[in-house]
Amino acid sequence: MKNLGSVMVAYMIGWGVFFIYFVTVARRTAELRKDVERLKQSLTRGK
Repeated sequence: MKNLGSVMVAYMIGWGVFFIYFVTVARRTAELRKDVERLKQSLTRGK
């Protein structure tokens, strides 16, 4: 039980890394969706 503090710190760091990764992927996905929508609109206008 004396290492409980270290385990908690490692656990929090793990969740922090996961959260940062999740936010990064969500931003990239949103940007990709915007790009796809712009591409669809430009292809529709071209016809």
